[in-house]
Amino acid sequence: MRITDIDVLTLDIKMRIPYKSAKKSEVVSQEYLKTNIVMIKTDIGITGYGEIPSIPRMFETPEVVKDLFISRFKDLIINEDPFNLIDIVIKITKKFKVSDQIIAGLDIALHDLIAKYLNVPLYKLLGGKIKGKTAPASSLIPLLLPEEVAMIAQNYLKNGIKVLKMKVGDDPVLDIERVKSIREAVGDKVILNLDVGESWITAKRALKIIKQLERYGVEYIEQPVLAQDIDGLKEVTRNTDITIVADESVKPEFIIRLVSEKAADMLALKPLNGGILTTKKYALIAYEAGLDCNIGTYVAQTGILDAAGIHLFISTPNITVSEIGRSEILLEDNPIKGIKIEEGLTKIFEEPGLGIKITNDLKLYIRNKNV
Repeated sequence: MRITDIDVLTLDIKMRIPYKSAKKSEVVSQEYLKTNIVMIKTDIGITGYGEIPSIPRMFETPEVVKDLFISRFKDLIINEDPFNLIDIVIKITKKFKVSDQIIAGLDIALHDLIAKYLNVPLYKLLGGKIKGKTAPASSLIPLLLPEEVAMIAQNYLKNGIKVLKMKVGDDPVLDIERVKSIREAVGDKVILNLDVGESWITAKRALKIIKQLERYGVEYIEQPVLAQDIDGLKEVTRNTDITIVADESVKPEFIIRLVSEKAADMLALKPLNGGILTTKKYALIAYEAGLDCNIGTYVAQTGILDAAGIHLFISTPNITVSEIGRSEILLEDNPIKGIKIEEGLTKIFEEPGLGIKITNDLKLYIRNKNV
């Protein structure tokens, strides 16, 4: 099997409601998921799929993604054997300085190809399915007013979803009111987790806010301080009983310190941050220190990244929490299915590779034909 071509298709998939979140206290809004589908084709007719969302002010634009894959990477990897995955990645990173997300798109597509060629689901290449692991359906509540988040929480509960994750961080007073409003609406029938996105900035400020949240039974709080402030993260972790999760801090330059000093109670892993190999590597580093991980997403994604996340979840012992599946709720119409929700649980399709199903013509989701 040899690589013969690479293509990138940029899709715009409408979200059910405009999505808002805070990053370092700055509010970011999205009406569409703009995502880049990487397709690596081979001489035996098998295509591997990867995905790189273009999230505003976070990741590369579609123009950059296409330029990298089609104008720069293609000549380097044409005629390569996809099984030489590590060598292919090294060849590219030696010549170009690219983001973890770009590498992830390549890595996931190559893993999909390899597993398809071997005619096995991807998890079988990653260690096999761990018995007894289940992934409850995931949720995400955007950055909205207290009364709005309460209504969304009630709707999730009506649909059997009892683990809620909410974006916070634009205003500490509103953050507390949002949590209070959800508890008043649904009581203790749900597990409530918060994603701060670095927005409380310092340990001192974070602990002041957390102190006021403790009465509302928050299960975990994700990235309360700036990513590079490992000392601050550790201070927050040591001074609250709420589980503290490192997210933006999970980077190559911090991973060893995070784990060796147990600066957080849990690590948040995303296949988009470097791909399958990097995610598995970080999880196993954490495993040696007795730390659990969760597996999640950036806002929304198609079934390509959904499937990658669940394959990692079911094959890795210390990835104990899954946040995969929210795209089924957040997106109006997802043309690439990678998971299914059955009886409140998120499952993959037991087919070769990622097991994705393309349910509609992807060209229907291209808004700008020139991009």
